[in-house]
Amino acid sequence: IFMRLQSAIFTLPDALLDGGALRPGADKVLSILKMESVWLYAVTALDRAEAQALLHAAGIEGDFRGLLTEREALCAVCSGTMLEKAMRRLRSQKTDTVVFTGTLMGVETAKEAGFRAVAVGGMAEEDEWRRMCALADYELPHYEDWLRLE
Repeated sequence: IFMRLQSAIFTLPDALLDGGALRPGADKVLSILKMESVWLYAVTALDRAEAQALLHAAGIEGDFRGLLTEREALCAVCSGTMLEKAMRRLRSQKTDTVVFTGTLMGVETAKEAGFRAVAVGGMAEEDEWRRMCALADYELPHYEDWLRLE
């Protein structure tokens, strides 16, 4: 799906979790990205302990090179600044980085900041989902959809 992908940023919890549970197929997609040497980072409005507990409970904490919280970054998760800080920590460039997000604001932020965006389904209502898909570079209604393309 993604050409020249060096790194990926996931907004938490919306891009990966649903009610604290990992979205079906997300673990396999993360595993594929890691096998393809894509470095992964998570950004969140949650505090560090809560975010780490969610990642641990979902069994994916080891998939990420790091986690950046709003409190640590001193900016909102839905800001270009947050995404750029995560990208710099990954030692990557915008052209080599894609942002996975499950909210319209996340897609808008990623695009405005110059990143490629993946609209992840599951959190958004139908109208918001249509708007996300119209803006995003890629749409991923379900992680299993990616697995069928592999």
